[in-house]
Amino acid sequence: MPKRINDTGLRRQRILKSARKVFLEKGFHGATIDDIAMEEGVVRGTILHYYKSKKLLMEAVLEEDDREWEPLITALVNRHEIAVSERIDKIFALCEAYFASKKEETENLFEKKEETRFFLDQMRLKNYYRQTEGLTTLLEEGVAAGEFVIDNPRLQAASTMFAVFGITGTDISKEELNIQLQEVKEQLLRSCRDNP
Repeated sequence: MPKRINDTGLRRQRILKSARKVFLEKGFHGATIDDIAMEEGVVRGTILHYYKSKKLLMEAVLEEDDREWEPLITALVNRHEIAVSERIDKIFALCEAYFASKKEETENLFEKKEETRFFLDQMRLKNYYRQTEGLTTLLEEGVAAGEFVIDNPRLQAASTMFAVFGITGTDISKEELNIQLQEVKEQLLRSCRDNP
């Protein structure tokens, strides 16, 4: 029998960890609250006490996934003493590390269920929108500083992040993932400097 946890924050974290594992194994529609409770070693009511529905639990898992690296990206965006191109380079390095670790965690799950792929896409899609905003901010700063020449920084950021979204959802090796992310970064920096 699992040890009773009186710390609400710790219990929430453990439930999210168990839910993420079950969602990845069974997909959103295949997973049940009972499956998550069994994984966590608690009764169904405990899960529902913290998260009122499976949908809310999935949303919390997606939010938690963002919390792992969002502060690092935000901190880099706000380091104005560092050149914009250098910050972009550091952000892409973080992306490589982050997505490579997620790939290790999920690489065997892709062949199990298409729904698992949908769940992972939902996690990546939230990151896409947030990172597009951060990259837009950086590109606008680069234009203002004269480092870049871009007609539409938001469009450039969106197309770059869409390429990252596509690459990270493709079933390729970690090495190929890193190569492709480097190519996207280099293409972004070239286009920002060569824009007529």
